[in-house]
Amino acid sequence: MEDLNKNKHSLLIHLLSEGDAMVCLDARKPEVDVPAQHKTNPKLSLIINLNFKRPVEVTPDGVYATLSFGGKPHNCILPFSAVWAIYEPNTQKGQIWEECIPKDANLIEQALNQPEKSMKTSAPSTTKKPGWRKLPDESAPKRDRSHLRVIK
Repeated sequence: MEDLNKNKHSLLIHLLSEGDAMVCLDARKPEVDVPAQHKTNPKLSLIINLNFKRPVEVTPDGVYATLSFGGKPHNCILPFSAVWAIYEPNTQKGQIWEECIPKDANLIEQALNQPEKSMKTSAPSTTKKPGWRKLPDESAPKRDRSHLRVIK
């Protein structure tokens, strides 16, 4: 499980370095902290971006972020053990961890009924365990955000 969480962490860090990331998780797990109205959702999808006004922290254990729900902020705890998919919202390229999808989520039926909205996944690398996506080379140059400045 630790290797699986490490892979989720690496993918999320990579996507956040480029912009938005959609995190899909089972909010019913006891270690998840989201607003009460979302706590029963096995298919909760949240957009994360490091440029949010409120703090966002990504650790090897999960995401700790103050997210807005209906205009009200909530200090969320999103452990990687509850995450079953992470992808880039515009291109829908990312990873689904099938073994982590809640059995009662009926995601396969939903994808068959709405194929134009189903998530595209990349083929797993032959050198990794099935269901894992090979991440880009860590030595690749990082996107420079030094052109951004604080405006008061």
